[in-house]
Order: sequence, then structure tokens, then C-alpha cells
Amino acid sequence: MKIDIDQEDFGTLCITAIRYCQGRRTYMPDLVREIIKPHLSELSNKTIDVMVEDCGFQRRMNLYGDEQIDLPGWLEWEQILLNEQKKRKGQK
Repeated sequence: MKIDIDQEDFGTLCITAIRYCQGRRTYMPDLVREIIKPHLSELSNKTIDVMVEDCGFQRRMNLYGDEQIDLPGWLEWEQILLNEQKKRKGQK
């Protein structure tokens, strides 16, 4: 099944889903990240930038949940987003 949604609305939906998951100690953060990951190329630069900023805020405020269980997945997600930013800017 394919859902037709414009890029900006899809980006907003992704940002909202990620924000909902931050700080939750459930399977949901992994699920949402895994759904979004293959679609990163479809997200605008602005959406990627907002997600990176959100990651930084959550990390600085120590709001990612359990340090042993939740934090590693979020730090990996942040790195994936940073790599996407660099790729778009033509950096290695």
C-alpha cells in the first residue's frame, strides 16, 4: 500500500513521531527510527536539521531515557542524521 503525502507533511510527521518517542522506555523509539531511516533521502534539509537539533537538545538535557538501554540507540540515530547532513553538503 502506498500513501500519497507531500514532502513537507511527511517531514512534519517524522519529526512529530521522533519527538513523541524521545524519553520513552519502550520498543517505540526503535520502531519509529527503523521506519524513517530508509526514507531519509525523501526528507528535506530543514527536516533533517530539525531532527539533529532535537537530538542535541535531548542529549544535553539528558532526556533520552535509560543510559544503558535507550541512549545508545539515540546516539546512533543522531550520527545517522549527522551523516545525512554531511552527505547533502558534499562532505565525507
